[in-house]
Amino acid sequence: MRYVILIVAMAALFTFSIPRSGSATATTDPVDNFLPASGFSQGWALSGKIGHYDPGNLYAYINGEAELFLPYGFVTLSSAFYGRGNDPASGIVADIYKMGSYIDAFGIYSNYRDPDAEKIKFGAEGFVEDSQLMFYKDRYFVRLSVSGTVAGARDKLVMVAKEIDRRLPGKSSPPGEITLISIPGVNPDTIRYIAHGVIGYKFFKKGLTADISIDGGMAKIFVIMNESPDNANAALLSYVEYLEGSGIKIDKAVIVDGAALTVNDPLYKGTCIRRSGAYIFGVTRLKDPLKAMPVVDRLGSNIR
Repeated sequence: MRYVILIVAMAALFTFSIPRSGSATATTDPVDNFLPASGFSQGWALSGKIGHYDPGNLYAYINGEAELFLPYGFVTLSSAFYGRGNDPASGIVADIYKMGSYIDAFGIYSNYRDPDAEKIKFGAEGFVEDSQLMFYKDRYFVRLSVSGTVAGARDKLVMVAKEIDRRLPGKSSPPGEITLISIPGVNPDTIRYIAHGVIGYKFFKKGLTADISIDGGMAKIFVIMNESPDNANAALLSYVEYLEGSGIKIDKAVIVDGAALTVNDPLYKGTCIRRSGAYIFGVTRLKDPLKAMPVVDRLGSNIR
């Protein structure tokens, strides 16, 4: 009888020692591995625990900015604080955001990029200022910022960034989609990926925009990426309906056939727009939209 009781007790102990599905376990986020514990500079070390955030609680960390990250497929954030000495309020905050895809990481970075800031060679692209540094690599967006007073802050930011860049996996080149909009006259520092509402219209769901020089002036170039030709056609027809609702008459047959449409957009004035396959592309903010035709043709060549 004693042997039976012992066997039952051991079986119960073994059963309760197995982690059950859905139970809370002490796991480490893989993104944590890309954050240095210490060693990037003498005397500097990780202070406290690494913070973790997901789509459900990101607002608790960046209230007001979370809405920007979510459309770009935000997955998780690991946040660390590095300090030196006895001043707990002064140091460097290192945030690594894991985004939905390569183009999503670029998209977030492009929302924060400062064309006038000093560029740095970390990841695919980055910039540094006196109190902040940002770069992206593959599907990761890295944001470093200074908290309090830090002597030689810029150099310390670069040191942390260098170590994170070394640890991050993936490609150190821009996403291939950028080539769609990279044509002569485009300012590469202004290229952005918009995850929703390209040029402010909800029916243009996602795509690329950039500034371009045309006829001595600056205009806005765009490429809208749709799931299929049918989706592209539906989005373009929604734009046509919007124009017609604003009192502008449009020949819909021209649009369906893939010819370029020149129109005086109510918001952006002179606009030249066209559809090819699953893409809608064009130029806006022009005095004379007809002068955009060579640019639209070049975009069409890139897309083909």
